[in-house]
This record gives sequence, structure tokens and C-alpha cells, in this order.
Amino acid sequence: MGVRIIYCLTLAVLLIGTLRGEGSIFDYFRLRKSLEVLEDTIHKIESSNTELSEEIRKIKGSPDYARKVLRDKYHVTDNDEKIIFFAD
Repeated sequence: MGVRIIYCLTLAVLLIGTLRGEGSIFDYFRLRKSLEVLEDTIHKIESSNTELSEEIRKIKGSPDYARKVLRDKYHVTDNDEKIIFFAD
């Protein structure tokens, strides 16, 4: 009978410790969700990094492509060109 009481008390303490405290089951699930968010962020950054590396490779490899990027993305013009803005 005394062993059962000790067993039940030990089980109760372990169960309470699992549900409360620093290493609770709730902390585990919160950390698990944070891990998923961080892994997703890492994946997106790695994908973006791959795209940028490819863009850099293309720019370094082709002066025509570099000129196209400068014109389209950064609106750089040649010396003899003029920019005309149209009002809506």
C-alpha cells in the first residue's frame, strides 16, 4: 500500500512537471512551431540567394544583359537618350 502511494505521488509530480515548468509540453510545442517558421524562412532566403547568384552570373557573363538590367530595373539611360513622362 505504501509503495502505491509513493508510485502515485511520483507519477503526479512527473505529470505536473511535464505540464508546467521550464521544460513543459507546451514549451515544446511552441518551440516546435518556432522551428518550423525558422526553417521556412531559411528555405525562402536560400531560394532568394540562389536567384540572386544566378542573376549575378548572368550580369557578369553578358554585357547586353547587364545593360538590360540597368535600363529596366534602375532606369539608367544612355547619354543621348531623354526620358519623357506622360501625365494620366
